[in-house]
Amino acid sequence: MMVEQNKKVFKWQLRVDGSSNTHGSRAGVVVSTPEGDSVKCALCFDFKATNNQAEYEALIARLKVCTVLGADEVEIFIDSQVVVNQEVGAVFGERDSWITPIKEYLVNDVLPSDPLEAKRLKYRATRYSVLNGELYKRGYSRALQKCIGPEEAEGILRNIHSGNCGNHAGGVSLAHKTLRQGFYWPTLFADAKRVAARCEACQKIANNIRQPPELLQSITSPWPFAMWGIDLIDPMPTAARGAKHAIVAVDYFTKWVEAEPLVHITESNTISFVKKNILYRFRIPNTIITDNGTQFDGKKFRELCDKYGINNYYASPAHPQTNGQTEVVNKIIKHNLKAKLVAKKGSWADKLPQVLWAYRTTERGSTGETPYSMAYGAEAVIPVETSFSSPRVQLFQLKLNIDMLKCGLDELEERRECAQIINTAYQQKVARYYNSHVRERRFTLGDLVLKRVNPGTRDEVAGSLADKWEGPYQITGIAGHGAYRITREGLGELPRPCNAQYLKIYYL
Repeated sequence: MMVEQNKKVFKWQLRVDGSSNTHGSRAGVVVSTPEGDSVKCALCFDFKATNNQAEYEALIARLKVCTVLGADEVEIFIDSQVVVNQEVGAVFGERDSWITPIKEYLVNDVLPSDPLEAKRLKYRATRYSVLNGELYKRGYSRALQKCIGPEEAEGILRNIHSGNCGNHAGGVSLAHKTLRQGFYWPTLFADAKRVAARCEACQKIANNIRQPPELLQSITSPWPFAMWGIDLIDPMPTAARGAKHAIVAVDYFTKWVEAEPLVHITESNTISFVKKNILYRFRIPNTIITDNGTQFDGKKFRELCDKYGINNYYASPAHPQTNGQTEVVNKIIKHNLKAKLVAKKGSWADKLPQVLWAYRTTERGSTGETPYSMAYGAEAVIPVETSFSSPRVQLFQLKLNIDMLKCGLDELEERRECAQIINTAYQQKVARYYNSHVRERRFTLGDLVLKRVNPGTRDEVAGSLADKWEGPYQITGIAGHGAYRITREGLGELPRPCNAQYLKIYYL
């Protein structure tokens, strides 16, 4: 800033010029006093602005300076036709402010021409007073609260929210704190909520959203072994033969489960498992649902599906609800393994067949039948029946048993139909509970969003102080129900769609 002696002028003069380019927005200002002194300064803005916006900002800033210095009449020289054609009073702030009519009535007894508006103003003005030219409201939390115009409200809120003494409070808390500091304006609570919602730091450290964003979409298989879900359990303790992973497949109709330990998660191992445990054992399925891992999304696995006419659907990343049946089975298998192993965790691969047998011979609440009976039409004989001679073991007759098995097969179709009805009712019950917790979040093309930070990509240097959300990203495509394709400037589009559960709107 520089002060010069100029030739004497008889009123305050203000010259403003603004500019904007790819490197930023700036403005130059010259204020001349009636005594002939000149104050020159340059302004740099930390936000993007057009030329006209830069000149507006510079004009507002310098008018405030002129007010503080006691200027009662200012000549303004500016090269923007848009700014010149606007009323300077509107730019300056108070002429169209909510404060003006109340102050005019209290000081000069000026009322609106409309009788109803005049009556309303009189009633409203009873709670206000003018002291030293400033309007104050008689409040409840403080005796007097200074009335603030719209040009200052934003700055006060931002200072209280994120200034040196700011605690990044939520909207309601921010409004209450502003009132306690002695400031008031009619839209205080709405403005406080808006400022808090648009704080970038608050958006990136906000807690994860627990409520699901979309209604539950139940998956129903049309016939036995037509639709399979496949997933992986890892990491596991190293087993005797070096196995560190397990691959699990579940049939959506019968709830039958197949699982195998794996040493390495590779595409060839995945293909071998699908062939041996699904294609060769049961039938060629109509659909396979997997996650987006490379072992399921590689060229060879796609060729296998194309060869046999299998529809291969992928669950949205980090969204187990789309393959929820497999996730539930994984939890059951891990729970049973923990119970069986106790201390010898490395022998899980040897215990896995026992866990599968236990699962297949246990009635599932979703069907009212065991997976074994849904697959074969009869209940399996388990060890306890031979140890303690159950009635069917004790009274076993070969011919009668064969006849009963044939009758069971004749009855199997009806039992499966009944199980399907029970399963549908079960899914509806689950959906009602799930949907009662839904807080819908849907996005449209072009929306700016933040994405939840994955544990594997979290900033380890920041530790527990790391942001929970990253971005902003832009919605560039809709990949399916509740799944979106997103792009970030400088990174391009993410290779996989992201589910709405891990996105939230970004406020500028």
